[in-house]
Amino acid sequence: MLQKDINTITFKDINELFYRGNLVESETLELKRQLSQDKNGKIENKEFAKDVSAMANAQGGLIILGIDEKAQEICGIEVKMGNQKIEDWIGNVLNDLVDKTISYQLHQIPVNEDESLKVVLLQVAKGVEKPYYVVADKKSLTYIRKGSSVFAAKPEDIREMYKETMLAEVEHKPKVVVKQQAKGKHIQQIAQNYGSIITTAKVQQITEVVYDKDMHITDEQAKQIKDKVEEIVSIHDSAGKFKTSTEKGRFFATTWSGIKNRFNVTKYTLLPKDKFEECMQWLQSQIASRHRPILRKHNNQAWKNVMYSSIYAKSRSDWNMEKENLFDFAFNKLKLKTPISSLKDLSDANLKKLYKMLFST
Repeated sequence: MLQKDINTITFKDINELFYRGNLVESETLELKRQLSQDKNGKIENKEFAKDVSAMANAQGGLIILGIDEKAQEICGIEVKMGNQKIEDWIGNVLNDLVDKTISYQLHQIPVNEDESLKVVLLQVAKGVEKPYYVVADKKSLTYIRKGSSVFAAKPEDIREMYKETMLAEVEHKPKVVVKQQAKGKHIQQIAQNYGSIITTAKVQQITEVVYDKDMHITDEQAKQIKDKVEEIVSIHDSAGKFKTSTEKGRFFATTWSGIKNRFNVTKYTLLPKDKFEECMQWLQSQIASRHRPILRKHNNQAWKNVMYSSIYAKSRSDWNMEKENLFDFAFNKLKLKTPISSLKDLSDANLKKLYKMLFST
């Protein structure tokens, strides 16, 4: 199939492989003309999560979007999902609907001159924490790819997946080395043993937490958290920190993991209601202290633009200020010598001070 790093695959490579019959669906290769849609034309996020998790639960493999196997055509797909880039959409769907992080690489290949259509290659790694569950509609189900189809995993499939993960954990545990020696006249070494003496596999009982609207955050609150995560990723994107979409996807996963680990939840939608404000404050502090300084260092104008947008939005939503009121506020609080008619009139230092005033209250 593909014998090279997907990031080096070109449009010519795809054409040669496909039209010479070397791209045939199998357990490790899925060809899709487009993402699955419901009867109203809406993309079915759950179906995508099923396909990716099923491949991770098997041997891993490659999903190629934008190839019509029946029509024998490389058509490409639009890579804008509403107001999201496809790499952001993929990261969000897998984070929202799959219980554990799946490793993958993403590569996009333009198929027309204006690059409005692309073939998207998604290389899914074989899972190291099998089984991966799709959590949707208040149900947790696990799927597996067999041949060129996806099936709901049977009990024996699930058992084998847990067994495979446990064996892998045992193999990667450090080996125990025991040395027993005695020194002195007329004394011999009594024992020497190299290797693993005792190996035990710990059986873990996992308690699944089911969403409860009375206990956990609302959909609107979940969206606010997601918006903050996307803001963090956007800051690093504007700073030029991602060389590939794969790096961006990994950063998405790392950011989400930070939230889950800090608040001890398996999914951010299971965050307790009484932790929502704390979570939002923590994310805002992370943006201010860790992420925005990176943008300022690498792209000062982009940093200013982000600051302008944030200040205007905060002054309207929380302070009920029109622009003129905001400018008066800045003039008085910052003790400026002359009034301002735009935030662009402020120095970087004063812009930062104004931001802190609005967001720390």
